Amino acid sequence: MKSFLSFACVFALALSGCNKVPAVAAETKKDTSTVKIETVAVPVTPVAFTPETRNLVSPEEIPLLEQINRENIKVVNAARPSIVRITATHAVDPRMQLFGSDIPFQFRFGPGGSSHPSIPQNEPSFGSGVIISKDGYVVTNNHVVEGAKDVQVQLEDKNSYSARVVASDALFDVAVLKIDASNLPALPWGDSDKVQVGEQVFAIGNPFNLEDSVSKGIVSAKGRNLPGSGNYEDYIQTDAAINPGNSGGALINIHGELIGLNAAIASISRFNMGVGFAIPSNLVRYAVDSLLKDGKLVRGYLGVKLPETVEDGVINQLGLKNDQGALLAGIQVGSPAAMAKLHAGDFITEVDGHKISSVADLRLIVAQTAIGKEVEVKYIRDGASQSTKVKIAEVPKDLRAELIPGDQNELGDQLPLPLNSNQPAVSTVLSGLQVTDIDDKTRQKLSAGTVNSGVVVSGVQEGSLADGKGLQKGDVIESACVNRGSTQEIANAKDFTSLAKNLKSDQSVVLLVHHGKASSFVYLAPVK
Repeated sequence: MKSFLSFACVFALALSGCNKVPAVAAETKKDTSTVKIETVAVPVTPVAFTPETRNLVSPEEIPLLEQINRENIKVVNAARPSIVRITATHAVDPRMQLFGSDIPFQFRFGPGGSSHPSIPQNEPSFGSGVIISKDGYVVTNNHVVEGAKDVQVQLEDKNSYSARVVASDALFDVAVLKIDASNLPALPWGDSDKVQVGEQVFAIGNPFNLEDSVSKGIVSAKGRNLPGSGNYEDYIQTDAAINPGNSGGALINIHGELIGLNAAIASISRFNMGVGFAIPSNLVRYAVDSLLKDGKLVRGYLGVKLPETVEDGVINQLGLKNDQGALLAGIQVGSPAAMAKLHAGDFITEVDGHKISSVADLRLIVAQTAIGKEVEVKYIRDGASQSTKVKIAEVPKDLRAELIPGDQNELGDQLPLPLNSNQPAVSTVLSGLQVTDIDDKTRQKLSAGTVNSGVVVSGVQEGSLADGKGLQKGDVIESACVNRGSTQEIANAKDFTSLAKNLKSDQSVVLLVHHGKASSFVYLAPVK
């Protein structure tokens, strides 16, 4: 900076001396040499300066722009009193949490995801909230108040109230608070299903504890699902500035309606980089209604396992036209899906009249379906379109803990499985992969009853195609698809050996693989 300033000063001085140019004259003597310097005035030609007078904006357009500006101000001022500042005090040191393995810098803000590496014991953290009823109900993100021993809510008029956490849900990341106050300015609900990409929005909250801050942007995208988080997600993406302290604040439309609850950002700096995420208001409202009615969020349950990602090769090998749907990786024993005869490998395209375009769609639609309702499920099996009726149930108590994202690879190499060296060595995509039969005890350990048949991987040759795809000792292979659109069950090691013997060197295979509680389709294709 010092060198830059020096350069700047020198540059400025050089410019300031342009009116006079030093001239040099030399006078020579035998006994000595002298240089005489004198200043010669150089005339400067005056430059005429004409200020710009034209209108950059057409006079006819100015009234419209002024009207838009006034309306923006009106909308923001109407909504601001409904946004509160939340102070949550914790008894332990919450650590900054990153979520998402595919996008490494996705942050939630608040106690569960502070912008600071740690928060000392009993030091408050700050977030935002939205007043949703005149009698004191406030909605915010679960991660803003989770684990807090004291929660304070400050209104726009600076009055503070002690808040009670009525109910919360970690997977929807929604919490409902109650303060003892009345005649509060509740923010009206908007319909997030009608939100359009490109429409103007405002984010209101308390970034960096700067109260009552407003930023403006547009809806950048809809239906965002953050990879690896495992939550029920359908985020609205916006470029309106969202920073630490904005979590739980409002994303509103030009009508002053709540269309989203600001929750997270994608960033390499932990601060706003123009990619923010808000939970859609319709999802927030569903969560609030359920939390207030039942004290918990009641989710519909189908009883299927869903892979987070599916390779393009898998889609093609299974005979599917595109990836607009949800591929089932497993069926829970005794679940509604099992009773409806759905199978692993089925590709669901519609539930109860709702088009399914992704795993996230299926997860959200089923979760919000009324318990006991019978719905029609359309799906593709072995290339043919089919449908069935399914009666939606509530998520069983013993499975609720499994819904919380956790270590999906908990078993690893701990299974004491013998290496079956008698498996045939074949020059195909299955070369280097050895298996053994699975017993009931191991089956229960591996996937909580979702694996009905299969073989256990007992060995993977280093450097093989299977090794490169991440297959490990202890994985369970349930089925294989060799010919496009035709899936065959792998009931035991004999079935696998037969498959390997009959496989040609130029054939591809899709394997349904279970690893701990995670399930995925693995595409093995010959190297060309």
